[in-house]
Formats: sequence, C-alpha cells, structure tokens
Amino acid sequence: MSFSDRRPRLRPLALGLLALALPLVSACNVRPLYGQGEGLSLGGAPAPAIADLKGRIDVAPVSDRTTQIVRNTLLFGFNGGDTPSAPLYRIVVTAAGTESVVSIQQGTGIPAASIYRLVANYSVTRTTDGKVITTGSRFANAPFDRNRQLFAATRAFRDAQERAGKDVADQIRLVALSAIRKDLPNLLASAPAGKS
Repeated sequence: MSFSDRRPRLRPLALGLLALALPLVSACNVRPLYGQGEGLSLGGAPAPAIADLKGRIDVAPVSDRTTQIVRNTLLFGFNGGDTPSAPLYRIVVTAAGTESVVSIQQGTGIPAASIYRLVANYSVTRTTDGKVITTGSRFANAPFDRNRQLFAATRAFRDAQERAGKDVADQIRLVALSAIRKDLPNLLASAPAGKS
C-alpha cells in the first residue's frame, strides 16, 4: 500500500478534526492592550479604554531606594511623568534585592562577579470601592562585575539595581494593565453616582 492509497482515507479524518477545532479557535480573543474598549459599556455609558486611563493610575509612595526605582518606572510608564489626578487605580509595591557572589578572584578572595536579584510584590486596587483586582510577585536578575576599585564596584551594583528595578517594573506594568483591562467593565459599576 503506497502513500497515495492511504490519502483518500486521511482526508475525511483531517476535515473532521478541522471542523472540531474551528469552534475552539474562534473563541480565542486577541486585542491590542491599548485598543478601544468596543462593546464595554454599562447603562449606555462606555467604559474608558486603557489609553484613556493615562494619568489616572497612582503608585503608592515608598521609603527605600530599591522600591523607588520600581515606583518611578511605573509612574512614568502609566502617567508619562505627570502627577496622577483623580486616580481610578492604585498600585502598592514592595521590593527587596539581594546580591549573590558567583565568582571569586583567585588568590585574593575578592568577588569578581555577582548577580543582583530583585523580588517585588504588588497589588492593584480599584480606588472607587477599594477592591483588589490583582496581586502577585515578580523578580528579575541582573549580573554585574565586581572590581577592586570601590567606586567602580559601587557603580556596578547600582547599575544592576536600576536594570533589575526597571525590568520588574515593566513586568508589573504589563500584568497590571492586563488586569485593569479586564476590570474596566466593573469600574463603572463600582463608581458612586456622579463620580468617574
């Protein structure tokens, strides 16, 4: 039996599998993150799109340098450097970093290479009713070289902090925007009358 003889039997099977897969594939929904919220409305009032929320997402103040790097990056990403006015969502972030030595210079015992690991916990809260819409934790690693010169070693450590902080902030920003996009229909329902 050659391949051409088996082909007529495979065609109905392939068409049947395709017919079964089409309803599953049609249920998939891919939209741009900043796209307009078509179909999102409540009581005739359209829900705002993600792009309309620029300047309406606040990030809670922090007290340490590591978390400040994450906060500044989030504020710039959400609000373009502007101070949030009448925020609809609030993000609370806590971050902590650790350094792990991965290489030691032979004969001196001085660290030659390290990895800075930053772990950040976050929560996104709807300010209209105080409901937490998402929480989570994100991390980033930033390798850096140590040097015998104190200034160079300190600067390398700070640069690793900055890289890790910006990476974690970008991760949090994407997760927060995704959660906010899913929550937009609930935003109008939770707003007190006459407030938006």
